[in-house]
Amino acid sequence: MYQESNLAGRERIKEFHGALRSLGHDATDFEVREDESCDLSSLLGSGGGIIIVRRRSTGEEHSYTTGVGSAWFGALLMDMADGRFATTAR
Repeated sequence: MYQESNLAGRERIKEFHGALRSLGHDATDFEVREDESCDLSSLLGSGGGIIIVRRRSTGEEHSYTTGVGSAWFGALLMDMADGRFATTAR
């Protein structure tokens, strides 16, 4: 069962796109999708789903667990600030 409402998730994605723009990135270069049926989420006991963020130009992709108490949005922003989504393919 996904704990964060779809509306809240969409708002977070809008915030993420705004953060991308403020960091000088093209938001259309990033694909954000949600997998609520992922067995990994159940294994981790997060009670939510998985958010998968992929940078189209580099193919760099990272996953974040969602749900009650999840800090996926903060972790995603920290990864962006740390350069985890490289500007060139690694």
